Amino acid sequence: MRLLINSRHPIITVETPEEARVEALLLDVAAELGVPLYEWSVTTGLGKAHGAPLYNTDSPEQGLANIALIQGDGIFLLKDFARYCDNDKICRRLRDLAEKFRTARRSIVLTAARVALPADLEGSAMPFQLGLPEAEDLLPGVRQVLAELSRDERIAIALDVPAMTQLAQNLVGLPEEEALRALRKSVLERGKADAGLLDAVLETKREALKTEGLIETVRRDASFMDVAGLAHLRDWIAKRKTALTPEGRRFGLVPPKGVLITGVQGCGKSLAARAVAGEWRFELARLDAGALYDKYVGESERRLRKALELAQKLAPLVLWVDEIEKAFASAGSSGDADAGLSQRLLATLLTWMQDRESGVFLAATSNNITVLPPEMLRKGRFDEIFFVDLPNREVRAALFALHLKKRGRDATGFDLAKLAGASEGFSGAEIEQVIVAGLYTAFNAKQQLTTEILVAEIQGTAPLSVTRAEEVQSIREWAKTRAVPAD
Repeated sequence: MRLLINSRHPIITVETPEEARVEALLLDVAAELGVPLYEWSVTTGLGKAHGAPLYNTDSPEQGLANIALIQGDGIFLLKDFARYCDNDKICRRLRDLAEKFRTARRSIVLTAARVALPADLEGSAMPFQLGLPEAEDLLPGVRQVLAELSRDERIAIALDVPAMTQLAQNLVGLPEEEALRALRKSVLERGKADAGLLDAVLETKREALKTEGLIETVRRDASFMDVAGLAHLRDWIAKRKTALTPEGRRFGLVPPKGVLITGVQGCGKSLAARAVAGEWRFELARLDAGALYDKYVGESERRLRKALELAQKLAPLVLWVDEIEKAFASAGSSGDADAGLSQRLLATLLTWMQDRESGVFLAATSNNITVLPPEMLRKGRFDEIFFVDLPNREVRAALFALHLKKRGRDATGFDLAKLAGASEGFSGAEIEQVIVAGLYTAFNAKQQLTTEILVAEIQGTAPLSVTRAEEVQSIREWAKTRAVPAD
């Protein structure tokens, strides 16, 4: 911000709901530069920061007229002003001010949760990304909230300095006020502030982020202990984990960027992507690729940039993008179908994938990788492309054992070899559904689940490898020379 003002940018836009943070930042910059800070809003008018407003300056036009009369350097914070710029007279007056401000250290800062300026003003305006607060920015507020709750609500605080620091880290990803509200809510719900508060604020943050847009934080509930097979993928993930250690970094290992997992539907691609977070003890967030598109021009790109910025703030993080082809398949075409929107979104994502800081591991899945644009698949975007095939006999036996155990059954009481042999061509999801259907059958017959019941369910099921045999074979042929087998 200081650089923009010193560079004689006449209009600076800050798109954020955190008005108080913008004001605090500008107060610091104004003090450092030795210039006054003026503030305007439609309810108070124009005046020096924390000073009395000038009379009759609450209308946008009068506010600008008085800014023109003020001599010398200065910073002018105009709150929610962009909405008035569609008025021809106000737009013209602001352009006139911008021309005069180019030769002096005078900047108009427009802030609002959403800033959209007319084309006539866009050339004079420079956007400033305030970003979300870091853990060190939140820590003073965390301490203050806990002190207030201890004093006013008589809540016992049993957190040492490292725990408070971790608490602030767990709130990263939310605006400051929302983060502190989440903290208050979690403490009041629990009636105490102890080690359990760390997980409680994470859960509250997940709930808050569900309403924010494209990124949804997901409970880390899977690891490769919940996955059968995929030996090559497991080994690859285990080796890359060493790059996350101080010893690995000193040795010169580069932190991994991400993987693209493709293959036959129902074979565990999404579970494998989620398992990476559990294996590395990273936070897990899901980017909803299908919800990227917005009806307003420029809004889709803006939402994607904000989502990727949030992902970086949540690091260390596994960013899970399920069925990535839903968002970017048409980017490989001419762009006529969506006026080039998918190509612009792809360019935004590829730039981020290439330039992002370490700490965010991208785990994407695709059911039909052939429709993805080639620039997404080249080396440097993803570290590796893995293909998940239909499970072999050994893995099918392990899948039956895994799903039986999940449902409270002792796998040793079943003929796993017979089940594995009977389920040739079944995916992991289809094997799970065989057990689910078998439980219904057994309960209805008032008997325990048996191997015979499961075999009968298998024989009554037509797997995807039969009903969509041509598509499955096509995917397998593509992967033979273009992807690494996951198992």
